[in-house]
Amino acid sequence: MIFHALKILTAHLNSYYTGLTKPGGLTAHPAATIQNVSQLTDNELKSCNKVLLTLVNLAEETAMKNEPGTYVVNSNEAHYTNPPVNLNLFLLFSICMVNYEHALIYLSHTINFFQGKKIFTRQDGAPIHSGLTDDFHNELPGDFHIILDLYSLSFEQVNYLWSTLGGKQHPFVCYKVRLVKLQRAAVRETRGVIRTIGIDDSAAP
Repeated sequence: MIFHALKILTAHLNSYYTGLTKPGGLTAHPAATIQNVSQLTDNELKSCNKVLLTLVNLAEETAMKNEPGTYVVNSNEAHYTNPPVNLNLFLLFSICMVNYEHALIYLSHTINFFQGKKIFTRQDGAPIHSGLTDDFHNELPGDFHIILDLYSLSFEQVNYLWSTLGGKQHPFVCYKVRLVKLQRAAVRETRGVIRTIGIDDSAAP
């Protein structure tokens, strides 16, 4: 679901960028792409026109850590599974463009977009020309639901982050994405199902 969450965000961002007026001198809108910003080469930076989504951290949502497991009744048996892992993702949106002014413009556009739409569900549907197929949406659980919150970093955290990513800082914004649910279809145990209750008189004294 981590990949699916990022893919949905890039699709909606690209659809939003397409409807914007390009600033003077920009021939094409930037492409929102899932990519590790630290892997950009110097040659790529010379012609780059992208908004890169990079997963920089994740953490379990502790408030939902004690969620009970679930069970499914099949025939005369109940199949029990462990509770899902609920994750918060920390995403870095790096605006990598040759023209610094254009990068600042699209940094504002990116923040504006998530200010106007911060909740994404399976029912949203795919943006036009996004490339998200029906098969992709069928892989999403029915309760797929993520919320984006702007995540502010201190100067010290920014310095540490970009040092870790190679030291080439770009205009950026960081978001906390909650909650991404991961659950494997593994049966923990199987039990019989109690369907009737009776009294055995033969056991009475």
